[in-house]
Order: sequence, then structure tokens, then C-alpha cells
Amino acid sequence: MSNNKEKISIINKYDSDILNYGSLATGEQRPQEMGDENNGSSTAAQAQLRLQPRKQYNVRIVDHSDRPSRWSSLLSWSDNRWPATSADAIAVVLSVVVAWCLLRVNVAPALMAVPGGSVASIFMLYVAGLAAGCVVDVVGGLPPLLGMMVAGIALQNVGLYTVTANWCVNLVAIMREAALSVILIKGGLEMNAAQLRRLSGAVTRLALLPCVAEAAAAAVAAHYILPNFSWEWGLMLGFVLSAVSPAVLVPNLLRLKHMGYGEKNGVNTLVIAASSLDDIVSISAFGVLSGIVFSTGNLTSKIVQGPEDVCIGTALGLVWGFLLIFVPPPIVGKCILHQPKWCHEKTDQSVTATRAFLLGAGGILAVTGSQWYGYPGAGPLACIISSFVAGTGWKWREEKQNCDSPTTVSTHDEASPVEAIFECIWFGLQPILFASIGTEVKFELLRGGDIIIAGLLVLVAGLIVRLIVTSCAVWGAGFNIKEVTFINIAWLPKATVQAALAPVALDMARMMGTEEDKESASRLLTIAVISILVTAPIGAFGIQWFGPRLLSNAGR
Repeated sequence: MSNNKEKISIINKYDSDILNYGSLATGEQRPQEMGDENNGSSTAAQAQLRLQPRKQYNVRIVDHSDRPSRWSSLLSWSDNRWPATSADAIAVVLSVVVAWCLLRVNVAPALMAVPGGSVASIFMLYVAGLAAGCVVDVVGGLPPLLGMMVAGIALQNVGLYTVTANWCVNLVAIMREAALSVILIKGGLEMNAAQLRRLSGAVTRLALLPCVAEAAAAAVAAHYILPNFSWEWGLMLGFVLSAVSPAVLVPNLLRLKHMGYGEKNGVNTLVIAASSLDDIVSISAFGVLSGIVFSTGNLTSKIVQGPEDVCIGTALGLVWGFLLIFVPPPIVGKCILHQPKWCHEKTDQSVTATRAFLLGAGGILAVTGSQWYGYPGAGPLACIISSFVAGTGWKWREEKQNCDSPTTVSTHDEASPVEAIFECIWFGLQPILFASIGTEVKFELLRGGDIIIAGLLVLVAGLIVRLIVTSCAVWGAGFNIKEVTFINIAWLPKATVQAALAPVALDMARMMGTEEDKESASRLLTIAVISILVTAPIGAFGIQWFGPRLLSNAGR
């Protein structure tokens, strides 16, 4: 009986201490007990016992879950719209400052001088192009390339863009070719094989007929509008103007494709596939005509160079794309079953990175190597064909693997990570591409309004014929009147080929031509720049604006 009393007294003591502790935590006042009737302990002994639980239980364990701490409140505030936007802006500024300091510390002072330094000029061109593109896109809703081109024009004509070092000139050229290669690879990965098979005849007609017709119309207009402009130079100008720009056309079409527009009848696939072949025709014809004008090499070899470019580019693209289907090998289901999840995820990332590297490096090598070997038209065609073959093969292998091995772990379409990688690369390269195009525009070339008016007349004459022939080329391919109208709008923008070929003609005239050739090349360059400034923003904005209004949405 005494033992039970002792147990009861101990329980009462701890209950009393816990109640006391709870009252202290909640701020309530508990009257002090003068004694314990269960065991008769003194007040000092009770106080001694109360101290023990207070040592074990921290007073700060009070429930404050409804009251956020200062740090959590600060973090919540920083996630709001304006603080987050300010943090993004600060991050961009810090990135620019750190990059500039790195160059300043590690590059020769002469190359970082402002103005006059070649590296500093390239850095300012990139930053200004990126900033201007973002402003135009966010504020005006216009294509970013317009702001990038304007930034290049501004830097060139205020004297802040001066690239004189040979390796810097080559660096800019390589970056522009890399950007072109990336956008062609993106276009090849996005093409639908079934729709391309159905539209193969329309692709050939759309690539050949409008290009040749526009070149002929522009040549006639230039010969009669521009004084002392020969037929040879007129045809050179015509084929420079007749090339559409994949760098403008492909990103906007891919954006519409991701939204579901134009997929029902394969409009996006048709235009993307035809754009590459259109450029091949223009570049090849330009090479033949430049050989005729400057009398370099055998005329017969220049005439057959166009078909040679097509054959070499097609063969190279098929071989490289077919090889990438099997190298590196995809993940095999049997191996995944015996590996932890983190292991096969890492293997999947390794395969994706290897595929993206081989596809990108091979594309850039095709573009630059074909120029080095004297077949400039073969590289772009090989680039887009290899990416199309590889992307189609990756999808086919994954579908076959899933059918043969039901236990195979497949979390996504294996082509999608590769496309995402090239999307990021394109975002980083497009400022240098379009801003460098803007640097070709010099105000002294536009003095007087005669050349501007004459250039616009030549451009409009070629575009009118192009629109008519384009409508005829796609008529009967299963497109309705709205889709035909959209194809004509998408077939307008010019930028990449014009910026690449026009300076080549001027350089060749300065090295091998007469004074008349130099004057004709200068006019050709000016009109090419005018065509970029007029058609690139109109075409890009037209694709973005009229695409959702003229094309049906496959998801509806």
C-alpha cells in the first residue's frame, strides 16, 4: 500500500511540474503551492523537483508554427514578383561585370581598349545585341532579331565596333557559322518523317521554283534600274536575294509547332525542309556566277558545282546521321533492371550529351569543312539531313526497344533532351549572329536616297514574282487557301545567306575585280542589307501574328 502511494505521489509531482511548465510557456500565472498533500514534501523540495524537468525541456519549444521567423519572412518576400525581377536584373549585371573583368585581366590591353579593341568590340556587340533583343521582345512584342540587328548597326556607326585582329574576325565568322549550323540542326530534329514523305514533291517544287523565279525577276529589275549593272552582277544579286533565312524562319515555325499550329497538314515540316534546299540553290548559283564574273577556274567545273554540292551534302548527311543512330548505343533494358535509379539516369544524361556533341560538332564541321574544300553548298544540306536522320532513328529505336522489352524504363522521348540542348545553344549564339549582320550596315553606303529607292524596287519586284510562283508551287499539295497564304508569308524573311554572301562578293571584287566590279559589289551589299532590314522583321512578325490565325491547331 505504501508503494502505491509513493508511485501516485511521483506521478502527481511530474504532472504538477508539466502543468507548471505549460503555464509558464503560455504566459499564465500559477499560484505557488505551499505543500504537497500526497507526500508532505516541503516547498524547497518541490521547487527542487520542478527544476529538473525545466532542464530537460527547453522553454523555446513553444508552438510558433503560425508565426514565421524573420528569415522565412525574408525568403517569402524575396520570392515576390518585383524582388525576384530585381534579383534577376542584378544577376545579369553581375554576370556582365564578371565576364568583362575576366577578359580585362586575361586579355592583352590593346584588345580590350574602348574603342578600338577587337575583343572588347565583340563583347559589347554580344551584350548590346542580347539586351536589345530582350527589350524589343518584352516591350514591343517584336522579334528579338530586330533589336539585335539595330544594336549592331548602332555600334558600327558610332565607332564602338572595330574588329581588326585576324583571329577575332575568324572567331566572329565561326560563331555565325555555328549559329547557322545549330538552327539547321534544330530544324532537322523537328521534321516529321511521315509528313515529309507525303510532301516530298511539294518540298522540291517549293525550294526550286520560287528561288529561281525571284532571282530572275530581281536580275531583270536590277539590270534596268541600276546604272551600269551587268547581267552577271544582276543574277548574282538575284540569287543573293532569293535565299530565305533559316535563322529567322525556323525558330518561329518551331514555336508554332510547339503550340500545335500547322501540324495537321505538315506546313511546318514543308517550309523547314524546303528552306535548306532553297539556300543550297542560292549558294550554289552564287558560286557559279562569281566564277563567271571573276573568271576563276574552269567554267564547266563551276557549272557542275551546284549538283555536286547537293550530292555531297546528301551523302554526307545520310552517312553521319545513320551512324549517330547506333553510336552511342541507347540504354538497354536488361542493364537498367540491375542498376539503381540514379545510375541509369546518369547513363541517360551521358548518352544525351554525347549525341548532342557529335551531332553539333559534325554539323559545324560539315558547314566549315565544305567551304574549306570548295563546296560551300554541301555543308548546310548535310547538317539538316544528318539531324533529321539521327532524330528519326532515335525515336524509332526507343519505340522498338519499348515493344521488345516491356520492362524497359523510358521516361521521355530521347530526342527531346537533345533538342533542349540545341535550344539553349541557339539562345546563346543568336545575338552574335544577328548583331554581326547589323555591323555590315554602314551609313556612308546609304548616302543619298537613290540607292535605297532602287534597292527597294529590285526587292519588291523579286518578291512579287516569288509570291506568285510559291502559290503555284504548293497548289494541289492538300493545303487550303489560308495555309497557302501563310506559306507565302513564311517565305519572305531574308538575313543569314544575304549577310554571308554579300561581303564575299565585295571582298572578291576588291581582290580580283575592276573598278566597275567594285562599284557593283558595293551596290549588291547595300541592297542585301536593305533586304535584311525590310524582310526579316516583317517575315518574323508575320509568322508570329498570322500563324495562329491562318493555321489550324492539331490539339483542337
